[in-house]
Amino acid sequence: MYIDGDTHYWPLRFLDKVKHPGKGYIKLDEDDGKYVRYGEVVPGSTATYYRDGNKVHSFKEGRWSLSLRAEYMKKDGFDVQVLIPDNRPLIYELNAELGRQLARAYNDTVAEDIQGDDRFIGVAWIYLPDIKESLKELRRSVKDLGLKAVKFNGGWGDGDLDNEVLFPLYEETADLDIPILLHPAARTFELQHSHPWLVGSERFQGYQHFPTALGFSLTYMVSAARLIFSGVLDRFPTLKFGLFEGGIGWVPWLMHTMDAHMPSEATVSIAVRQFFVGKKVIQKKPSEYLSQFYITAVSWESYLADTINGWPNHNIIIGSDFDHGDAVATWSRTVDVIKKMPALSEEDKEKVLGGNAMRLFGMSENGAAAKMKT
Repeated sequence: MYIDGDTHYWPLRFLDKVKHPGKGYIKLDEDDGKYVRYGEVVPGSTATYYRDGNKVHSFKEGRWSLSLRAEYMKKDGFDVQVLIPDNRPLIYELNAELGRQLARAYNDTVAEDIQGDDRFIGVAWIYLPDIKESLKELRRSVKDLGLKAVKFNGGWGDGDLDNEVLFPLYEETADLDIPILLHPAARTFELQHSHPWLVGSERFQGYQHFPTALGFSLTYMVSAARLIFSGVLDRFPTLKFGLFEGGIGWVPWLMHTMDAHMPSEATVSIAVRQFFVGKKVIQKKPSEYLSQFYITAVSWESYLADTINGWPNHNIIIGSDFDHGDAVATWSRTVDVIKKMPALSEEDKEKVLGGNAMRLFGMSENGAAAKMKT
């Protein structure tokens, strides 16, 4: 079973369920035919979302059309898609009641859309700033609606993912036995919603592609290291995190770097030893905690086999980034590229294309999501 671990979903009609006066509105236009992938015009319409009279987000029909998704899944060779809630219309800085209503409406709608359709894995959205409401909505989404994961944009308030205010959510997520899918809306560490005082950084000014090209991986390295060194993963040893659109080439480097900065290492510097004075020492080597992270490769990462040599017991998955058009969006030429990598073993190809994602979502070959429907 081949699983597309990174696709974006935003069903237009969910906005009809929201009663808050600040919800905004959607304008639907006929496609102008300029969206081209690998020389092929992608059919459909264009939707633009407005709130407070301002344009919030524009996107193509693939973002909400399950039939169009099925067409491109078949072209790419995927059996299943993971439907990650689209970022920008659901950011955390909304009015609190609007954020809560959007989350509930989104979860109800995606559950209705995919009911009985094993080709799609639904992911819950929660309005993270309201922890009490997030706990209720997360349990409802999993227990009542059947969604299989929860999506976070980033940390909470002025903290990262190791902020103790998130611990009740981690306990609930572990109890529900679902993964947390991390997909930042602001893709540089400085612009993360968990670091609002740094908004306005000019580090990438003039280089608009840097947040996408560099921001995901830089953010993930910091957040993963904080989760590890803070002891959060000792406290919650069954938590699973999915990381998307940051590639995987950085993972072996991070593993070795973290291990070299443990105070138990004979060669560690005096400065590192001083830093750990008074801090609780984690229970394992930092690199061993990567078993709790499932990280999405980009199919053009031709060094994938070398990365696996540095991470033999890897949790690498694959995603096409459907239906985005940026440099990490590989639909509908994702599966075939991986299958043709000469240095990659057949076993690792199967793990990357589906086996690891099945473990992430607790699936089996005979389980819920079996074969693509024709």
